[in-house]
Amino acid sequence: MSGLHLQALQRTRFLTLLCLALLANFMVVAGHNHQRLVEIGTVLLGASIVLLDNRMTPADVFLGTSGKALAAFFVLGIVGIALAFAPRFAAFEVANLFLLYLLASAVAAETARNGQPSILLVTRCLAAACAPYVLLFIVAYVAGLSLGIPLALDDFTTNFSNIRFFNHTQTSTLPLLILLCCLTPRSSKLRWLWLAVTTYWWMALFATNGRGTLLGAAAGCIATAVLAQRRAVPYLRQVAVTMALGLLAYLIFLVVVPALLGVEGMHSFSYAVERTAADPTSARWPLWHLAFALIGQHPWLGVGPMHFAHYTGQLHIAAHPHDWLLQIGAEWGLPALLCLLTAVAFGLRALLRAGAHIGRDDADNQAIFAALILGAVAILVDGLVSGLFVMPQSQLAIALYLGCAIGWQRTVGPAMPAAAPGAVRRAAGTACVIVAMAGVVAGAWPEALAKLRNEALTPAQKALNTGTEWPRLWKPGYF
Repeated sequence: MSGLHLQALQRTRFLTLLCLALLANFMVVAGHNHQRLVEIGTVLLGASIVLLDNRMTPADVFLGTSGKALAAFFVLGIVGIALAFAPRFAAFEVANLFLLYLLASAVAAETARNGQPSILLVTRCLAAACAPYVLLFIVAYVAGLSLGIPLALDDFTTNFSNIRFFNHTQTSTLPLLILLCCLTPRSSKLRWLWLAVTTYWWMALFATNGRGTLLGAAAGCIATAVLAQRRAVPYLRQVAVTMALGLLAYLIFLVVVPALLGVEGMHSFSYAVERTAADPTSARWPLWHLAFALIGQHPWLGVGPMHFAHYTGQLHIAAHPHDWLLQIGAEWGLPALLCLLTAVAFGLRALLRAGAHIGRDDADNQAIFAALILGAVAILVDGLVSGLFVMPQSQLAIALYLGCAIGWQRTVGPAMPAAAPGAVRRAAGTACVIVAMAGVVAGAWPEALAKLRNEALTPAQKALNTGTEWPRLWKPGYF
Protein backbone atom coordinates (compact mmCIF):
# COMPACT_ATOMS: atom_id res chain seq x y z
CA MET A 1 0.00 0.00 0.00
CA SER A 2 1.37 3.42 -0.95
CA GLY A 3 2.35 6.07 1.57
CA LEU A 4 -0.53 8.25 0.42
CA HIS A 5 -3.03 5.50 1.16
CA LEU A 6 -1.51 4.92 4.60
CA GLN A 7 -1.77 8.64 5.36
CA ALA A 8 -5.39 8.61 4.22
CA LEU A 9 -6.18 5.68 6.51
CA GLN A 10 -4.50 7.46 9.43
CA ARG A 11 -6.78 10.44 8.80
CA THR A 12 -9.82 8.14 8.74
CA ARG A 13 -9.38 5.98 11.81
CA PHE A 14 -13.10 5.61 12.49
CA LEU A 15 -13.85 4.68 8.88
CA THR A 16 -11.09 2.09 9.00
CA LEU A 17 -12.41 0.73 12.30
CA LEU A 18 -15.94 0.33 10.91
CA CYS A 19 -14.77 -1.38 7.72
CA LEU A 20 -12.50 -3.74 9.68
CA ALA A 21 -15.47 -4.66 11.86
CA LEU A 22 -17.59 -5.38 8.77
CA LEU A 23 -14.76 -7.46 7.33
CA ALA A 24 -14.40 -9.42 10.59
CA ASN A 25 -18.12 -10.25 10.62
CA PHE A 26 -17.97 -11.31 6.97
CA MET A 27 -14.82 -13.42 7.16
CA VAL A 28 -13.49 -14.10 10.66
CA VAL A 29 -16.38 -14.80 13.04
CA ALA A 30 -19.51 -16.90 12.55
CA GLY A 31 -23.01 -16.46 13.88
CA HIS A 32 -25.10 -13.73 15.45
CA ASN A 33 -23.50 -13.90 18.90
CA HIS A 34 -19.94 -13.50 17.66
CA GLN A 35 -20.98 -10.75 15.26
CA ARG A 36 -22.53 -8.96 18.24
CA LEU A 37 -19.27 -9.33 20.15
CA VAL A 38 -17.41 -7.73 17.23
CA GLU A 39 -19.90 -4.86 17.24
CA ILE A 40 -19.53 -4.38 20.99
CA GLY A 41 -15.76 -4.28 20.69
CA THR A 42 -16.03 -1.82 17.81
CA VAL A 43 -18.25 0.71 19.58
CA LEU A 44 -16.19 0.52 22.76
CA LEU A 45 -12.93 1.01 20.89
CA GLY A 46 -14.45 3.80 18.79
CA ALA A 47 -15.73 5.57 21.91
CA SER A 48 -12.31 5.29 23.52
CA ILE A 49 -10.68 6.91 20.50
CA VAL A 50 -13.24 9.72 20.59
CA LEU A 51 -12.38 10.41 24.23
CA LEU A 52 -8.69 10.65 23.32
CA ASP A 53 -9.21 12.67 20.11
CA ASN A 54 -8.72 16.40 20.64
CA ARG A 55 -10.26 17.22 17.23
CA MET A 56 -13.71 15.96 18.18
CA THR A 57 -15.70 16.33 21.37
CA PRO A 58 -18.67 14.12 22.27
CA ALA A 59 -20.79 17.26 22.56
CA ASP A 60 -20.45 17.79 18.79
CA VAL A 61 -22.86 14.95 17.97
CA PHE A 62 -25.97 16.85 19.05
CA LEU A 63 -25.59 20.02 16.97
CA GLY A 64 -28.50 21.51 15.03
CA THR A 65 -32.18 20.65 15.12
CA SER A 66 -31.59 16.99 14.29
CA GLY A 67 -29.03 16.73 17.07
CA LYS A 68 -31.34 18.27 19.64
CA ALA A 69 -34.16 15.94 18.61
CA LEU A 70 -31.81 12.97 18.93
CA ALA A 71 -30.65 14.19 22.34
CA ALA A 72 -34.30 14.25 23.49
CA PHE A 73 -34.75 10.78 22.00
CA PHE A 74 -31.89 9.35 24.05
CA VAL A 75 -33.01 11.16 27.22
CA LEU A 76 -36.43 9.52 26.90
CA GLY A 77 -34.70 6.19 26.37
CA ILE A 78 -32.73 6.71 29.58
CA VAL A 79 -35.97 7.37 31.48
CA GLY A 80 -37.38 4.19 29.97
CA ILE A 81 -34.47 2.20 31.40
CA ALA A 82 -35.55 2.96 34.95
CA LEU A 83 -39.09 1.69 34.32
CA ALA A 84 -38.17 -1.42 32.31
CA PHE A 85 -38.58 -5.01 33.48
CA ALA A 86 -34.87 -5.75 32.92
CA PRO A 87 -32.96 -2.44 33.15
CA ARG A 88 -29.61 -3.88 32.01
CA PHE A 89 -31.07 -5.04 28.68
CA ALA A 90 -32.72 -1.65 28.20
CA ALA A 91 -29.48 0.10 29.13
CA PHE A 92 -27.54 -1.93 26.57
CA GLU A 93 -29.97 -0.95 23.80
CA VAL A 94 -29.83 2.77 24.57
CA ALA A 95 -26.06 2.80 25.13
CA ASN A 96 -25.28 0.70 22.04
CA LEU A 97 -27.40 2.88 19.75
CA PHE A 98 -25.81 6.01 21.21
CA LEU A 99 -22.28 4.71 20.65
CA LEU A 100 -23.18 3.63 17.10
CA TYR A 101 -24.40 7.17 16.45
CA LEU A 102 -21.22 8.53 18.04
CA LEU A 103 -19.18 6.33 15.69
CA ALA A 104 -21.21 7.55 12.70
CA SER A 105 -20.63 11.14 13.82
CA ALA A 106 -16.89 10.47 14.04
CA VAL A 107 -16.91 9.13 10.46
CA ALA A 108 -18.87 12.24 9.45
CA ALA A 109 -16.27 14.49 11.07
CA GLU A 110 -13.49 12.70 9.18
CA THR A 111 -15.41 12.96 5.91
CA ALA A 112 -16.09 16.66 6.39
CA ARG A 113 -12.48 17.30 7.35
CA ASN A 114 -11.00 15.45 4.35
CA GLY A 115 -13.50 16.65 1.75
CA GLN A 116 -15.31 14.96 -1.12
CA PRO A 117 -12.45 12.54 -2.03
CA SER A 118 -13.01 10.83 1.32
CA ILE A 119 -16.29 9.41 -0.03
CA LEU A 120 -14.30 7.53 -2.66
CA LEU A 121 -12.07 6.18 0.11
CA VAL A 122 -15.17 5.11 2.08
CA THR A 123 -16.59 3.16 -0.85
CA ARG A 124 -13.22 1.56 -1.62
CA CYS A 125 -12.76 0.44 1.99
CA LEU A 126 -16.28 -0.96 2.04
CA ALA A 127 -15.75 -2.83 -1.23
CA ALA A 128 -12.45 -4.18 0.08
CA ALA A 129 -14.36 -5.54 3.09
CA CYS A 130 -17.02 -7.12 0.85
CA ALA A 131 -14.73 -8.57 -1.85
CA PRO A 132 -13.27 -11.45 0.24
CA TYR A 133 -16.81 -12.50 1.11
CA VAL A 134 -17.45 -13.12 -2.59
CA LEU A 135 -14.56 -15.59 -2.56
CA LEU A 136 -16.33 -17.67 0.09
CA PHE A 137 -19.25 -18.15 -2.29
CA ILE A 138 -16.98 -18.97 -5.21
CA VAL A 139 -15.28 -21.71 -3.17
CA ALA A 140 -18.63 -23.15 -2.04
CA TYR A 141 -20.02 -22.89 -5.58
CA VAL A 142 -17.12 -24.67 -7.29
CA ALA A 143 -16.82 -27.33 -4.59
CA GLY A 144 -20.55 -28.01 -4.55
CA LEU A 145 -20.95 -28.34 -8.30
CA SER A 146 -17.83 -30.50 -8.65
CA LEU A 147 -19.30 -32.90 -6.06
CA GLY A 148 -22.79 -32.79 -7.57
CA ILE A 149 -24.27 -31.07 -4.51
CA PRO A 150 -27.30 -28.83 -5.24
CA LEU A 151 -26.87 -25.13 -4.51
CA ALA A 152 -28.29 -23.93 -1.19
CA LEU A 153 -29.20 -20.51 0.15
CA ASP A 154 -26.62 -20.96 2.90
CA ASP A 155 -23.90 -20.86 0.24
CA PHE A 156 -24.61 -17.12 -0.06
CA THR A 157 -24.70 -16.32 3.64
CA THR A 158 -21.62 -17.91 5.17
CA ASN A 159 -21.04 -16.81 8.80
CA PHE A 160 -24.59 -15.41 9.18
CA SER A 161 -27.11 -17.11 11.48
CA ASN A 162 -29.93 -16.22 9.13
CA ILE A 163 -30.19 -15.39 5.42
CA ARG A 164 -32.03 -12.17 6.18
CA PHE A 165 -29.22 -10.82 8.37
CA PHE A 166 -27.04 -10.73 5.25
CA ASN A 167 -29.85 -9.09 3.27
CA HIS A 168 -30.13 -6.39 5.95
CA THR A 169 -26.45 -5.60 5.43
CA GLN A 170 -26.96 -5.45 1.66
CA THR A 171 -29.58 -2.71 2.05
CA SER A 172 -27.01 -0.24 3.39
CA THR A 173 -23.99 -1.41 1.39
CA LEU A 174 -25.39 -1.94 -2.11
CA PRO A 175 -26.02 1.79 -2.84
CA LEU A 176 -22.43 2.58 -1.83
CA LEU A 177 -20.99 -0.25 -3.94
CA ILE A 178 -22.91 1.04 -6.95
CA LEU A 179 -21.56 4.51 -6.19
CA LEU A 180 -18.01 3.14 -6.30
CA CYS A 181 -18.67 1.86 -9.82
CA CYS A 182 -19.74 5.39 -10.76
CA LEU A 183 -16.75 7.11 -9.17
CA THR A 184 -14.07 4.71 -10.46
CA PRO A 185 -12.61 5.82 -13.82
CA ARG A 186 -13.02 3.37 -16.70
CA SER A 187 -9.24 3.29 -17.06
CA SER A 188 -8.75 2.02 -13.50
CA LYS A 189 -7.57 -1.59 -13.20
CA LEU A 190 -9.76 -2.00 -10.12
CA ARG A 191 -12.98 -1.07 -11.89
CA TRP A 192 -13.65 -4.67 -12.93
CA LEU A 193 -13.14 -5.89 -9.36
CA TRP A 194 -15.62 -3.38 -7.95
CA LEU A 195 -18.07 -4.19 -10.74
CA ALA A 196 -17.75 -7.91 -9.97
CA VAL A 197 -18.41 -7.36 -6.24
CA THR A 198 -21.49 -5.22 -6.98
CA THR A 199 -22.76 -7.75 -9.52
CA TYR A 200 -22.43 -10.52 -6.95
CA TRP A 201 -24.28 -8.40 -4.36
CA TRP A 202 -27.23 -8.20 -6.79
CA MET A 203 -27.04 -11.91 -7.69
CA ALA A 204 -26.99 -12.92 -4.03
CA LEU A 205 -29.94 -10.63 -3.36
CA PHE A 206 -31.98 -12.29 -6.12
CA ALA A 207 -30.94 -15.78 -5.02
CA THR A 208 -31.83 -15.25 -1.34
CA ASN A 209 -35.20 -13.59 -1.99
CA GLY A 210 -34.37 -10.46 -0.04
CA ARG A 211 -37.79 -8.92 -0.59
CA GLY A 212 -37.35 -6.18 2.03
CA THR A 213 -34.04 -5.10 0.50
CA LEU A 214 -35.49 -5.18 -3.02
CA LEU A 215 -38.51 -3.18 -1.84
CA GLY A 216 -36.24 -0.63 -0.20
CA ALA A 217 -34.02 -0.38 -3.29
CA ALA A 218 -37.06 0.10 -5.55
CA ALA A 219 -38.45 2.81 -3.28
CA GLY A 220 -35.02 4.42 -3.18
CA CYS A 221 -34.77 4.49 -6.98
CA ILE A 222 -38.19 6.15 -7.24
CA ALA A 223 -37.35 8.72 -4.57
CA THR A 224 -33.99 9.45 -6.20
CA ALA A 225 -35.60 9.95 -9.61
CA VAL A 226 -38.20 12.31 -8.11
CA LEU A 227 -35.90 14.31 -5.83
CA ALA A 228 -32.72 14.47 -7.90
CA GLN A 229 -34.37 14.31 -11.34
CA ARG A 230 -31.86 14.64 -14.19
CA ARG A 231 -28.93 14.76 -11.80
CA ALA A 232 -29.70 11.15 -10.80
CA VAL A 233 -29.65 9.73 -14.34
CA PRO A 234 -25.96 8.62 -14.41
CA TYR A 235 -26.22 6.94 -11.03
CA LEU A 236 -29.57 5.28 -11.77
CA ARG A 237 -28.11 4.09 -15.08
CA GLN A 238 -25.35 2.39 -13.07
CA VAL A 239 -28.00 0.87 -10.82
CA ALA A 240 -29.75 -0.58 -13.87
CA VAL A 241 -26.50 -1.87 -15.39
CA THR A 242 -25.27 -3.60 -12.23
CA MET A 243 -28.73 -5.04 -11.53
CA ALA A 244 -28.92 -6.41 -15.08
CA LEU A 245 -25.46 -7.94 -14.65
CA GLY A 246 -26.58 -9.48 -11.37
CA LEU A 247 -29.66 -10.98 -13.03
CA LEU A 248 -27.55 -12.30 -15.89
CA ALA A 249 -25.09 -13.83 -13.43
CA TYR A 250 -28.01 -15.45 -11.60
CA LEU A 251 -29.31 -17.03 -14.81
CA ILE A 252 -25.89 -18.23 -15.98
CA PHE A 253 -24.31 -19.45 -12.75
CA LEU A 254 -27.37 -20.52 -10.77
CA VAL A 255 -29.64 -21.88 -13.49
CA VAL A 256 -27.83 -22.71 -16.75
CA VAL A 257 -24.50 -24.06 -15.44
CA PRO A 258 -26.10 -26.37 -12.83
CA ALA A 259 -28.52 -27.67 -15.47
CA LEU A 260 -25.64 -28.45 -17.84
CA LEU A 261 -23.87 -30.33 -15.03
CA GLY A 262 -26.98 -32.23 -14.01
CA VAL A 263 -27.24 -30.47 -10.66
CA GLU A 264 -30.38 -28.81 -9.37
CA GLY A 265 -30.17 -25.02 -9.67
CA MET A 266 -31.92 -22.16 -7.92
CA HIS A 267 -35.64 -21.42 -8.25
CA SER A 268 -35.65 -18.19 -6.31
CA PHE A 269 -38.15 -16.19 -8.35
CA SER A 270 -40.85 -18.86 -8.39
CA TYR A 271 -40.27 -19.47 -4.67
CA ALA A 272 -40.59 -15.73 -3.94
CA VAL A 273 -43.94 -15.59 -5.78
CA GLU A 274 -45.26 -18.67 -3.96
CA ARG A 275 -44.07 -17.39 -0.59
CA THR A 276 -45.60 -13.97 -1.10
CA ALA A 277 -48.90 -15.37 -2.30
CA ALA A 278 -49.12 -17.79 0.64
CA ASP A 279 -48.32 -15.17 3.31
CA PRO A 280 -47.65 -11.60 2.12
CA THR A 281 -46.49 -10.44 5.57
CA SER A 282 -44.39 -13.57 6.32
CA ALA A 283 -46.04 -14.01 9.74
CA ARG A 284 -45.35 -10.40 10.69
CA TRP A 285 -48.96 -9.45 11.37
CA PRO A 286 -49.08 -11.04 14.87
CA LEU A 287 -45.91 -9.10 15.73
CA TRP A 288 -47.36 -5.84 14.45
CA HIS A 289 -50.64 -6.49 16.28
CA LEU A 290 -48.72 -7.04 19.54
CA ALA A 291 -46.69 -3.86 18.96
CA PHE A 292 -49.87 -1.80 18.48
CA ALA A 293 -51.28 -3.32 21.68
CA LEU A 294 -48.14 -2.43 23.64
CA ILE A 295 -48.24 1.13 22.30
CA GLY A 296 -51.84 1.42 23.43
CA GLN A 297 -50.95 0.17 26.90
CA HIS A 298 -47.69 2.16 27.29
CA PRO A 299 -47.91 5.18 24.95
CA TRP A 300 -45.63 7.61 26.81
CA LEU A 301 -42.45 5.71 27.65
CA GLY A 302 -43.08 2.32 26.08
CA VAL A 303 -42.32 -1.03 27.68
CA GLY A 304 -38.58 -0.35 27.72
CA PRO A 305 -35.83 -0.40 25.05
CA MET A 306 -35.31 -3.95 23.72
CA HIS A 307 -38.30 -5.14 25.78
CA PHE A 308 -40.50 -6.25 22.90
CA ALA A 309 -38.47 -9.46 23.31
CA HIS A 310 -39.87 -9.83 26.83
CA TYR A 311 -43.49 -9.71 25.68
CA THR A 312 -43.34 -11.71 22.45
CA GLY A 313 -42.07 -15.03 23.84
CA GLN A 314 -45.53 -16.57 23.67
CA LEU A 315 -45.70 -15.95 19.91
CA HIS A 316 -42.41 -17.74 19.17
CA ILE A 317 -41.99 -15.74 15.95
CA ALA A 318 -39.37 -13.06 16.64
CA ALA A 319 -37.85 -10.97 19.42
CA HIS A 320 -38.55 -7.70 17.60
CA PRO A 321 -41.54 -6.42 15.57
CA HIS A 322 -39.80 -6.25 12.16
CA ASP A 323 -40.79 -2.58 11.85
CA TRP A 324 -38.66 0.26 13.21
CA LEU A 325 -41.60 2.61 13.74
CA LEU A 326 -43.50 0.04 15.80
CA GLN A 327 -40.31 -1.00 17.57
CA ILE A 328 -39.54 2.51 18.79
CA GLY A 329 -43.19 3.27 19.52
CA ALA A 330 -43.69 0.11 21.58
CA GLU A 331 -40.32 0.08 23.35
CA TRP A 332 -39.44 3.78 23.72
CA GLY A 333 -42.88 5.41 23.56
CA LEU A 334 -44.59 7.79 21.14
CA PRO A 335 -42.76 10.98 22.30
CA ALA A 336 -39.40 9.28 21.61
CA LEU A 337 -40.69 8.13 18.22
CA LEU A 338 -41.71 11.72 17.42
CA CYS A 339 -38.22 12.93 18.38
CA LEU A 340 -36.59 10.31 16.14
CA LEU A 341 -38.88 11.16 13.22
CA THR A 342 -38.02 14.83 13.69
CA ALA A 343 -34.31 14.03 13.55
CA VAL A 344 -34.80 11.92 10.41
CA ALA A 345 -36.89 14.61 8.70
CA PHE A 346 -34.39 17.41 9.38
CA GLY A 347 -31.52 15.14 8.39
CA LEU A 348 -33.15 14.40 5.04
CA ARG A 349 -33.86 18.10 4.55
CA ALA A 350 -30.18 18.89 5.16
CA LEU A 351 -29.21 16.26 2.60
CA LEU A 352 -31.56 17.72 -0.01
CA ARG A 353 -30.32 21.24 0.68
CA ALA A 354 -26.75 20.07 0.21
CA GLY A 355 -27.75 18.54 -3.12
CA ALA A 356 -29.09 21.91 -4.25
CA HIS A 357 -25.57 23.41 -3.92
CA ILE A 358 -23.96 20.97 -6.37
CA GLY A 359 -22.83 22.44 -9.67
CA ARG A 360 -24.33 21.01 -12.85
CA ASP A 361 -20.92 19.89 -14.08
CA ASP A 362 -19.95 18.18 -10.82
CA ALA A 363 -20.67 14.61 -11.89
CA ASP A 364 -19.05 12.95 -8.87
CA ASN A 365 -21.05 14.88 -6.29
CA GLN A 366 -24.22 14.37 -8.31
CA ALA A 367 -23.65 10.62 -8.13
CA ILE A 368 -22.91 10.80 -4.40
CA PHE A 369 -26.08 12.80 -3.81
CA ALA A 370 -28.18 10.26 -5.71
CA ALA A 371 -26.57 7.31 -3.88
CA LEU A 372 -27.20 8.87 -0.48
CA ILE A 373 -30.87 9.52 -1.27
CA LEU A 374 -31.31 5.96 -2.48
CA GLY A 375 -29.54 4.58 0.57
CA ALA A 376 -31.59 6.64 3.03
CA VAL A 377 -34.93 5.64 1.53
CA ALA A 378 -33.87 1.99 1.14
CA ILE A 379 -32.87 1.77 4.81
CA LEU A 380 -36.05 3.46 6.06
CA VAL A 381 -38.37 1.39 3.84
CA ASP A 382 -36.67 -1.97 4.40
CA GLY A 383 -36.73 -1.26 8.13
CA LEU A 384 -40.53 -1.18 7.99
CA VAL A 385 -40.65 -4.91 7.24
CA SER A 386 -37.41 -6.30 8.68
CA GLY A 387 -34.94 -6.34 11.56
CA LEU A 388 -32.55 -4.02 9.74
CA PHE A 389 -32.07 -1.80 12.80
CA VAL A 390 -31.59 -4.74 15.20
CA MET A 391 -28.85 -7.02 13.84
CA PRO A 392 -25.17 -6.19 14.55
CA GLN A 393 -23.74 -6.30 11.02
CA SER A 394 -26.51 -4.17 9.54
CA GLN A 395 -26.21 -1.72 12.46
CA LEU A 396 -22.53 -1.25 11.65
CA ALA A 397 -23.35 -0.80 7.96
CA ILE A 398 -26.01 1.81 8.77
CA ALA A 399 -23.49 3.67 10.95
CA LEU A 400 -21.10 3.74 7.98
CA TYR A 401 -23.81 5.04 5.64
CA LEU A 402 -24.95 7.65 8.16
CA GLY A 403 -21.41 8.90 8.66
CA CYS A 404 -20.98 9.29 4.89
CA ALA A 405 -24.28 11.12 4.52
CA ILE A 406 -23.73 13.57 7.38
CA GLY A 407 -20.10 14.22 6.46
CA TRP A 408 -20.79 14.72 2.76
CA GLN A 409 -23.64 17.18 3.29
CA ARG A 410 -21.34 19.21 5.54
CA THR A 411 -18.71 19.42 2.80
CA VAL A 412 -21.20 20.49 0.12
CA GLY A 413 -23.84 22.48 2.00
CA PRO A 414 -23.44 25.88 3.61
CA ALA A 415 -20.94 25.88 6.45
CA MET A 416 -22.43 25.86 9.94
CA PRO A 417 -20.86 28.22 12.48
CA ALA A 418 -18.95 26.07 14.94
CA ALA A 419 -18.41 27.43 18.41
CA ALA A 420 -15.74 25.89 20.58
CA PRO A 421 -17.44 23.86 23.31
CA GLY A 422 -17.04 25.18 26.82
CA ALA A 423 -15.52 23.18 29.65
CA VAL A 424 -18.93 22.24 31.09
CA ARG A 425 -20.27 21.07 27.74
CA ARG A 426 -17.11 19.10 27.00
CA ALA A 427 -17.21 17.45 30.42
CA ALA A 428 -20.90 16.58 30.01
CA GLY A 429 -20.23 15.00 26.61
CA THR A 430 -17.33 12.99 27.98
CA ALA A 431 -19.46 11.78 30.90
CA CYS A 432 -22.22 10.66 28.49
CA VAL A 433 -19.75 8.58 26.50
CA ILE A 434 -18.25 6.97 29.61
CA VAL A 435 -21.71 6.15 30.98
CA ALA A 436 -22.75 4.70 27.62
CA MET A 437 -19.64 2.51 27.53
CA ALA A 438 -20.49 1.29 31.03
CA GLY A 439 -24.06 0.57 29.88
CA VAL A 440 -22.85 -1.58 26.99
CA VAL A 441 -20.43 -3.51 29.20
CA ALA A 442 -22.97 -4.00 32.01
CA GLY A 443 -25.66 -5.13 29.59
CA ALA A 444 -23.51 -7.60 27.68
CA TRP A 445 -20.94 -8.79 30.20
CA PRO A 446 -22.95 -11.42 32.10
CA GLU A 447 -23.29 -13.51 28.91
CA ALA A 448 -20.45 -12.22 26.73
CA LEU A 449 -17.85 -14.76 27.84
CA ALA A 450 -20.34 -17.62 27.49
CA LYS A 451 -21.18 -16.52 23.94
CA LEU A 452 -17.49 -16.17 23.10
CA ARG A 453 -16.90 -19.76 24.23
CA ASN A 454 -20.11 -21.08 22.59
CA GLU A 455 -21.30 -22.42 25.94
CA ALA A 456 -24.73 -24.05 26.24
CA LEU A 457 -27.72 -22.03 27.39
CA THR A 458 -28.56 -21.94 31.07
CA PRO A 459 -31.77 -23.70 32.20
CA ALA A 460 -33.46 -20.31 32.61
CA GLN A 461 -32.52 -19.29 29.04
CA LYS A 462 -33.69 -22.65 27.68
CA ALA A 463 -37.04 -22.24 29.39
CA LEU A 464 -37.65 -18.98 27.53
CA ASN A 465 -35.98 -19.81 24.20
CA THR A 466 -37.65 -23.10 23.33
CA GLY A 467 -37.24 -24.46 19.82
CA THR A 468 -35.90 -21.84 17.42
CA GLU A 469 -33.79 -19.10 19.01
CA TRP A 470 -34.91 -15.66 17.83
CA PRO A 471 -32.03 -13.15 18.04
CA ARG A 472 -32.07 -9.75 19.67
CA LEU A 473 -29.08 -8.92 21.86
CA TRP A 474 -27.90 -12.55 21.63
CA LYS A 475 -29.24 -15.39 19.53
CA PRO A 476 -31.49 -16.54 22.40
CA GLY A 477 -33.30 -13.23 22.34
CA TYR A 478 -36.22 -13.72 24.73
CA PHE A 479 -35.73 -12.69 28.35
